[in-house]
Amino acid sequence: MENKIQFIAKHNSWFVVKKMNIDDKTEDIEIARLLSSIDETVLSKLPEYLPFDMKKLEEIADEIYQKKKGRIKEEDIVNALMKLKSPSTTKKLGEITNSKEGKEILKIILNNIILERLGIKTRIDPKLIEKYMEKMNEE
Repeated sequence: MENKIQFIAKHNSWFVVKKMNIDDKTEDIEIARLLSSIDETVLSKLPEYLPFDMKKLEEIADEIYQKKKGRIKEEDIVNALMKLKSPSTTKKLGEITNSKEGKEILKIILNNIILERLGIKTRIDPKLIEKYMEKMNEE
């Protein structure tokens, strides 16, 4: 079997294909870019398939921290993290699901929402890898 990566998804109107044949000339960074692209696709689509009220989760996120223009202060980060870990946030997640595992799933998604709003990246953007590759090729 040849070396390759294939990600194909079709469900209702959602259709995506990401694939790459890998040979001796394929650089690891090219593989990383494709994997990052697959990760971005999967993680952006995942909430649609979870059985939770994502609008309610966004409302909870808005109560914790709303994205602002300009520089994010350290106290904003500290306050948001304290709210994320607070029992009141866990209680609010309990309004979405009673399941312990469900709350953990929601907490992870909520953490990512808040960290992104705070300007703390939680994933590697495939475009960033592409820019890195361009810079490396210029040298």
